[in-house]
Amino acid sequence: MQRRDRRRPPRTRAARRARGAAAVEFAIVFLAFFMLLWGILTYGFAFAAQQIVTLAAQNGVRAALRYQPATNAVAARQARTQAARAAARESLDWLTRVHANFDADAAVTAAWTTCPYQAQWECVSVAVRYPYAERPLIPPLPGLQRMLPDQLTGSATMQVDPDHLLTPGT
Repeated sequence: MQRRDRRRPPRTRAARRARGAAAVEFAIVFLAFFMLLWGILTYGFAFAAQQIVTLAAQNGVRAALRYQPATNAVAARQARTQAARAAARESLDWLTRVHANFDADAAVTAAWTTCPYQAQWECVSVAVRYPYAERPLIPPLPGLQRMLPDQLTGSATMQVDPDHLLTPGT
């Protein structure tokens, strides 16, 4: 009985080149898909952070509408401003856990103005700012940071009846 040689036939130079070309193609396709996935994640996190910043401003003005016991209108505005800032800071709590050096106190501002569309009422505005360029949630790919905002800003304004500053509204 003759023994068959079961070895593989010797590879040709063309076969080795084809295998190398497949590795290069895989690397290029992988890089393109990775960049696409990372870009989607980066914009997704920036969008989520923008929504949270806007929600914090909305929660702040909602808190300013709640009755705060006070003896005069100035004290009532101050108490409601403090409540608004506290509610907005509380909504930003997760950002302070992600970035320990993020100062939520400095990021939240609240102000009282006369409503431009109804002069006898007052408006309370809360603005929240998050410096996304300094503290991104995930690091962007090189070149992608130019397409992201430097700062995320959320603001909300509500009107308040001055007759209900010292008494609970109905």
